[in-house]
Amino acid sequence: MKNKFWNEASHCGAILGLISITFTFAGMYLPQTADVIISGLNFVLTIYLLFYFTKRRASQFTKEGYTYAQCLGFMVATGLFTGIITGAYQIVASNFFFTDYYNELYNTMIATYAQVGVFDNNMMDMLKNTMHSYTFSPLPVLISNVLAMSLSHGFYGLFIAIGTKREADIFDNTTSDEE
Repeated sequence: MKNKFWNEASHCGAILGLISITFTFAGMYLPQTADVIISGLNFVLTIYLLFYFTKRRASQFTKEGYTYAQCLGFMVATGLFTGIITGAYQIVASNFFFTDYYNELYNTMIATYAQVGVFDNNMMDMLKNTMHSYTFSPLPVLISNVLAMSLSHGFYGLFIAIGTKREADIFDNTTSDEE
């Protein structure tokens, strides 16, 4: 039963990851004014699919029920796999396919922090190294994506699990009390 949990979580997480990648990819080619719409659509679709996948999983447990904690755990597990998929995409995209886009993104972030004027030269150098690492280095990218997706799915799950949990069937008469 535990193996089925991880198989289903990985399948659902992969679907959510591919959808997130699709919206990220679309956002690269659409005007910046469409970013809000793209992000909104991604958010709504993620919430809907988390609800759908968790509700579908909970419906498999008619007799014993599927608790709030189990629903929440399932959504966090899907976040792990979504983070692996999106992290792998960002590693490949930033280092091989869309290096110019990610370099421009990195340079814009650094220029924004430099304009704020709060950081001295040493802090700016540390910030540049850290931002470069979180944009291009495989391990920090993967870890940050896994943590971000797990936490966001967990946060969404705090609310979604209320509607997806399934109470145990108290009127189940399938147990036999033969003497």
